[in-house]
Amino acid sequence: MEIVRRWVEFYNRRDTDGLIELTTEDYEMKSVFAGIESGGIFRGHSGFPFEYFKTLDEAYEHFDLVAEDFIDVGAAVLMVAQIDWRGRGSGAEGQDPLFAVFWLRAGKVFREESFKVRAEALEAVGLRE
Repeated sequence: MEIVRRWVEFYNRRDTDGLIELTTEDYEMKSVFAGIESGGIFRGHSGFPFEYFKTLDEAYEHFDLVAEDFIDVGAAVLMVAQIDWRGRGSGAEGQDPLFAVFWLRAGKVFREESFKVRAEALEAVGLRE
């Protein structure tokens, strides 16, 4: 779980070198908040963190993860969090729930998928409420 905690720290600092260090070359992210045009999927290090943050920064002036809990679910870690955000242009702001599943391989994150609903995140790792 420490790898995912560090990943979140690097994410909030926009530390691309740190994120690359913690992810595999074939890393895949599926985001519910960024990249509507691409289906929210970002692959490899060019896709994440670079293209992802570019897409995110076009839509949001501020977008941070506020982690509340990390749950070991076997081959993955489920992060329970809030997104603290402010829209670019509109100035609208708020907090929304986020449930993110991080799959690990050889001490690195190889896949991450985010959800707005806890039950969907649990289902992604074969669990139920």
